[in-house]
Amino acid sequence: MVCPICNEEMMTLLQLNRHIDDNHANLQEVEQDEAKTWFRQQMIKAKKFQPLQMLNQKLRGLEVFESNNDLPPPSVATPPPQASRGASPAPARPAEHTPDPDELINKSHWQRPSAHDACSDPLCGKRLGGNAGQVNCRHCGKLFCDEHTLYQMKLSRSAQHEPVRGLWYRVCETCYKSREGYNDHNGRERNHFEYFKSARRKIVDKQNLETSRLETRLTRLTQLLADPPPPEPTQSASKLLWSSFSGNKAHTRALEQSVVPWQEDADVPACPFCQQPFSQYGLRRHHCRICGRVVCADPATSCSSEVGLDVDTLTDSVSEKPVGKVAVDVRMCKDCQRTIFSKADFARELDAQSPDQRAYQNLVQFEHGVRLLLPRFQRLTASLQDPEKPPTTQQLAEASKVRKRLTDAFTQYDAAARRIRDLPTESPTQQRLQKAVYQQAYNFLHVHMLPLKSLPKVMRKATTSSPLRSPPLTNGKPKGAIASVLTNGATDRPSSSRTSSSVSSAQITALEAEEKQLRERLIVLEEQKFFVEGMIADANKRRKFDEVAALAQNVEDLSKEVDQIQGQLAGMDFAGAYGAEGG
Repeated sequence: MVCPICNEEMMTLLQLNRHIDDNHANLQEVEQDEAKTWFRQQMIKAKKFQPLQMLNQKLRGLEVFESNNDLPPPSVATPPPQASRGASPAPARPAEHTPDPDELINKSHWQRPSAHDACSDPLCGKRLGGNAGQVNCRHCGKLFCDEHTLYQMKLSRSAQHEPVRGLWYRVCETCYKSREGYNDHNGRERNHFEYFKSARRKIVDKQNLETSRLETRLTRLTQLLADPPPPEPTQSASKLLWSSFSGNKAHTRALEQSVVPWQEDADVPACPFCQQPFSQYGLRRHHCRICGRVVCADPATSCSSEVGLDVDTLTDSVSEKPVGKVAVDVRMCKDCQRTIFSKADFARELDAQSPDQRAYQNLVQFEHGVRLLLPRFQRLTASLQDPEKPPTTQQLAEASKVRKRLTDAFTQYDAAARRIRDLPTESPTQQRLQKAVYQQAYNFLHVHMLPLKSLPKVMRKATTSSPLRSPPLTNGKPKGAIASVLTNGATDRPSSSRTSSSVSSAQITALEAEEKQLRERLIVLEEQKFFVEGMIADANKRRKFDEVAALAQNVEDLSKEVDQIQGQLAGMDFAGAYGAEGG
């Protein structure tokens, strides 16, 4: 509450009344009328004020109803000037009374109250009266309780929705939420695409026009410098002698100035880019051959530089075919360089790859080659391990060739992974990325190199046996390739000491090869087990227990394979093989 005259804040009407009596007692009649009018409006509002209803609104967190008293006050006419000094002053016109908004709205559609009315809200049904209240919705006219008419909407005098020129009226919830625009959550939309498109098109067209204009100048200039027209014959011998001594610079300058006029040196005291002042012996003036501005050639600021271009010369005026290239140096300012070569530089930057990108592309190519060779090698390995059918010479040769290609591919893959790991970098994020790529490559090698480690002994020893012989029988069935190597066809030849000695030597060699293969496989499995145990420890630190469970199952499988290989190594009978050889 504020004073209507000095706008000082007051707490109560009594305090405001005393303030006006003490401080604003001697007021003019017009200001007294304004104060009386304001007091009259406040008294009318106080009579209509319902303390319990407003308290309930504040307790529910609702806002107080919007007021219609913000309308501009009626203009008060100034009293006419007095006709004479002795005449009595004219009586002041009373202030116009602002009508109540409820007196302006049409009430013909309102529901007539009766003794047994209930709230028109379908979910309420309260009996209307002193406790629940009895309010007509100003829009639909139905009777509601106080609780379901705590909404306001701007209506016209005919009780229609008028959001611009209407007054605030109390309405029900249904009328409030069904008004036009209530469910429009996006608001009014306006498409600015065409405007921005046209504005951008003007800028782009202007830039394209400037680029085309400078490119045309550069083309004309390079053609003139690459294939200059003959100079005009000089009239004076001194001029001819000076032009020969100066290396025909005057003719070249005339050609350059014919493309674009040069700026006068005296008009530019300092470089327009770096603002360094020109001097006769220090910073010299240079002209851009494309725009003609005076710029400096300081290498520290790169305000201008000479750009080397290879120009096709046209010597055949009929066919106009390029018959050769001529190197031409053209001095250009940095603005002209950026305008002419920006698109080409941007495309070159997009096509260029960083060293880490090239190294990763090589790694991906090697991995793709390994994945293409692995299925073929696995099929060959499966055919070599068939005990019913010994491998042929062609199968052994093909398997050896594929194994050699796989070994080379794995070597190149490992070298590419190490190259990525050892790339110099100053970013910790890039370093972590390189280590992660190398770790993934290390896992790929350990997983896919197992077929090379588990290659059957047939590939090493079966080449000594003749594939043309029929395999020896064991209990009516043919033996495998290893058995044919070990027996070496003993059933087809008479026994002798020499034959038994060769058989024993072949058996020992096969056992040693098998032991070597098992031990190599054991080393790989133990390394994998150690690596997975480290991953389990890291997952425990990061509290990722789902990964721990999956990795623990892998450790268990690796432990079973390690125990199986160790059992095979322990069961190998080297003593019997050496005893047979000694006997």
